[in-house]
Amino acid sequence: MTTRQTHPRPDMAMDDITLSTLALDNLAEGVLLIDQAGTVIYANQQARVLFEREGRPLEGGAFSAPIRTTDPIEIVIPGGQGADRIVEMRVSPLRSDQDRLSLVSLRDVSERYRAAEQLREREAVYRSVIESAHDGFWITDLSARILEVNTAYLRMTGFAREDVLGSRPQDFDVDADSDAAAVAARVETLIDRGSDVFETRHRTAHGTVIDVELSISYSPVSGGRLFVFLRDITPRKQAEAEILTAKAAAERANRSKSEFLAAMSHDLRTPLNAIMGFSEIMRTEAFGPLGSDRYREYVQGIEDSGALLVSLVNDVLDLSKIEAGKYDLRDEALDLRTLMDRSVVQTSVLGRVADRDLVQVSCPDGLRILGDDRALAQVFNNILSNAIKFNAEDRPIRFEAAFHTDHDPHDGLDIRIIDRGIGMAREEIGKALNPFEMIESQHARRHQGTGLGLHISIQVMQLLGGDLRLDSRPREGTCVTLWLPANRIVMDR
Repeated sequence: MTTRQTHPRPDMAMDDITLSTLALDNLAEGVLLIDQAGTVIYANQQARVLFEREGRPLEGGAFSAPIRTTDPIEIVIPGGQGADRIVEMRVSPLRSDQDRLSLVSLRDVSERYRAAEQLREREAVYRSVIESAHDGFWITDLSARILEVNTAYLRMTGFAREDVLGSRPQDFDVDADSDAAAVAARVETLIDRGSDVFETRHRTAHGTVIDVELSISYSPVSGGRLFVFLRDITPRKQAEAEILTAKAAAERANRSKSEFLAAMSHDLRTPLNAIMGFSEIMRTEAFGPLGSDRYREYVQGIEDSGALLVSLVNDVLDLSKIEAGKYDLRDEALDLRTLMDRSVVQTSVLGRVADRDLVQVSCPDGLRILGDDRALAQVFNNILSNAIKFNAEDRPIRFEAAFHTDHDPHDGLDIRIIDRGIGMAREEIGKALNPFEMIESQHARRHQGTGLGLHISIQVMQLLGGDLRLDSRPREGTCVTLWLPANRIVMDR
């Protein structure tokens, strides 16, 4: 707006307009009265605020904005000290006795304009993000009409934008139900849940089918909208199928291996039993004296080697049964102290331990457990024989049983075998637990075996619902903890 100096016109008739009664200064809108020459003859307080003329009158100035239209228009009032103002202007013609006047109302819409501009900027940013996304994107209404689609989906499927807009998801989803009632029910479910993620398949413009993961969220804006992200998971599905195929092939190979090992073990056991039987006859001199102490020494060597081979064959056969799921357990109530004492005797004989008192047994009196006698004896013998092999000379071995929580059977039972031998480093523990692996050390190489004992013991404990934990430190020793759950403890009533 520009101003010019004018003098009041003495012929101006304002008899029918009494400005003092309008109380225009109390209005939130700016109000101007403009004569035919475009001169401001009245301005209320809000108009002076809009034009930043609070201390100076607007009257007498020229109003340069167009006043020949009655349609609302937006004008910009330059800010002298701040930002420009966006003002919505409306013009209403007035007539006095001697003049044609215009009533101009001015509403400050700067905040609304800036909010709309910010909204447009945000929408532009969101659209840019959606368009640059790697995943496909739809916006649909609640009747499942596609209103928006991004370039990624067009690139993913090969369709043109006009092929997608206005279509329905079931036009592309080969697994979707095309029944209108079913579609409506699914939309209602989405509205109730707020979001959903699922996998399906979409056809492409090239006639192929791709696997797609859909992530859908509901928003109540614009009467309800569904925002759908679509990710092509075909490579992942193909990789999963390849993994399943490889897994099936590995399982077939593993079954073949287990069957071979089982057959081989049976075939080896028959001649080994004969060797063991003949060596025992010779050692006991059942058919007469051998005649030489050297022969007796040789016979003992044959018997020891045969016993070792039988033990190895039994380990391989047990592993084959476990892997084939045919390792059957028979539950019966067993006296734990009896099991532990028997294991000490058996492993001491096999390990040629002269002093059985080196193994210190501790067990609550009368404690009975539910389990398989042969399987538990095998586990105890495996762990205890290792402790005897690797224990330092003349150092005691502790073989003890105690409730996992002191005096409380509800947390299960711990059976620990603790030696004070060479121990293992942390990286060696995992190797010791793997089948057919043995730790490389000068001490370990002096003892023969398959490396199956610990692995079989773990499998047996897990079949019993328990677990095996191994803790060890080099040059300090090893502690093997066998844990049995509370339901394996026989509670006397």
